[in-house]
Amino acid sequence: MRTFPRSPARPLRLATAGLALPLALLVTACGGAEPGGSGGGGADDGEPRSGGTLAVGLNTSVACVDPHQNSSNVSIFVARQIADSLTDQDPETGEITPWLAESWDVSPDATSYTFHLRAGVTFSDGTPLDAEAVAANFDTITELGPAVTPLASTYLDGYAGSEVVDEHTVTVNFDHANVQFLQGTATITLGILAPATLAATPEERCAGNLVAAGPFVIDSYQPEQRITLNRREGYDWASPVLEHEGEAHVETVDFEVVPESGVRAGQLRNGELHIDTIPLTEDVPSFEGNGFGVVGRPYPGVGVNLIPNLERPLTSELAVRRAVSLGADREEIVAGVFTEYDQVAQNVITSATPFFEPLDGLEYDPEEARSLLDEAGWVPGSDGIRERDGQRLELLGLYHAGRQAGPMMELLQSQLREIGIDLQIRLEAPADLAAAEASGEWDLWYSPFHRAEADAARAVFGFTGRNQNRAAEPRPVDELLQAQSGEADPERRQELVTEATQELVDQGYAIPLYELAGVMTHRDSVKGFHFEASSRLSLYDVWLNE
Repeated sequence: MRTFPRSPARPLRLATAGLALPLALLVTACGGAEPGGSGGGGADDGEPRSGGTLAVGLNTSVACVDPHQNSSNVSIFVARQIADSLTDQDPETGEITPWLAESWDVSPDATSYTFHLRAGVTFSDGTPLDAEAVAANFDTITELGPAVTPLASTYLDGYAGSEVVDEHTVTVNFDHANVQFLQGTATITLGILAPATLAATPEERCAGNLVAAGPFVIDSYQPEQRITLNRREGYDWASPVLEHEGEAHVETVDFEVVPESGVRAGQLRNGELHIDTIPLTEDVPSFEGNGFGVVGRPYPGVGVNLIPNLERPLTSELAVRRAVSLGADREEIVAGVFTEYDQVAQNVITSATPFFEPLDGLEYDPEEARSLLDEAGWVPGSDGIRERDGQRLELLGLYHAGRQAGPMMELLQSQLREIGIDLQIRLEAPADLAAAEASGEWDLWYSPFHRAEADAARAVFGFTGRNQNRAAEPRPVDELLQAQSGEADPERRQELVTEATQELVDQGYAIPLYELAGVMTHRDSVKGFHFEASSRLSLYDVWLNE
């Protein structure tokens, strides 16, 4: 792993206020791996080879490839290969490093960020990546608004506009402190897109009109079947935390949509796939060795939580929300459904996230859950499900096709039935998720959100974020979430993050269940395979030994 800067034109100016660095989190089990190896997929087989087609299996369709609009895992897996970001984040240390920006200055009050851009970078249509293009990206995200760019808009909380200082210098201004913005510039959510793409409609961008400055370009896009990327000729501005410079190693990447996990596993074994991005838990051990390998890394950000809808009558009750949390046996869920890489939740945010601290109130206590429901007037009916004033305690939980999400929801369903709650569960297709969420016709929403920043909690729960709870007005916890986002002092920010996440748990606004890890299986012929800082797919360093 190279250090930075890579001979920048200007002295390096980095601001790390408010950034607590995570431990090195990469865990690999690679068939044939040698001790002291690269920490990526496969053994060390000498110099990387150029060329070949890498086949990657996805479990669901890529409903929208635009990273400004869509934050699903499969969309990020694809978009990260196409679009570069102003900064990068070292996956081993959490440090923010240069990328499209060689250096930057941050005002003492964290309301102004000046980026000094790398010269000579172009988008794949040949237009230069300059200060005007960067400013246009942030302006466009803000103009489209949270309804179209929900997460990107939260990263730009308080955005007051960008000033083009000169061709390679841009200042991004906020009307209040925004400490988390610097890490946001390392995410694909704020990946820099070409002016031609920004001028397209949101629908055109979702459908594959995506021009950026990354190491791959889109060749063909069939959302329900596959998306094919080609290596970009002349690419030469990779992040210094990556393993090499110049063009990507593989010539073509075929992302193939194969919903059936058993089919993906069979294709991996017979050589039709090189990587399975969402393997079944029970299949993982069989790919540890014997010509195959496993790469696993905890996801940072908001772990897998159930998020209550405060607009619904039943989940507007604190007693019901707390009973769901107390009735969830997290130990049983992780032991019964997940891998050695996954963990029981100890906070709303995961242990791989800066400013994580274990919280109180996440124990399994079905007796206390029953007592809360008794006090609230919910009486067990003839079938064991509680009733009050003729209404059954029935909750609708929506979820999407994450790894083991279905078996987990089924197990939780049986656990909650033991305390008298009838949890009805429904799987939503990727294309229907946005409409289902916007409808508000749900009680509990399954929602992990992967980002190596504690502000992920505000992005999901905060009134100035996605307001996933659908709160009608700001709550005391929203003041805490907003305050930590603007706090530059690390010690004080730690206090605010812990207080805010504890309040989310105490008030039942968040029901943490487990920490999901990014786990992928691969053929041993795949070399240089590793995750980026948010535990998502990075294919720039991958090469094929076949």
